[in-house]
Amino acid sequence: MLGYSGYTEHSDYYIAPHDTWESAFEFLKQLAYESGDDEFCIGEMQDDLQDNGMFIKNVKWYRWNEDKGEWEHER
Repeated sequence: MLGYSGYTEHSDYYIAPHDTWESAFEFLKQLAYESGDDEFCIGEMQDDLQDNGMFIKNVKWYRWNEDKGEWEHER
């Protein structure tokens, strides 16, 4: 595993890998807030040696719950 990464709802790219889930989660919350998005995903960044690319596994989506004032795991 290369770290934790993800993207916000309307982003065109993944964030650079973070060493911890908590660090990536906090960064994505701030990025979503600043871009006006109310959803983001986070997962484990993996290196796919066969395809010479990267992918994310164990992806979890979070959505802002306006009523509760917090991010909730969605799907």
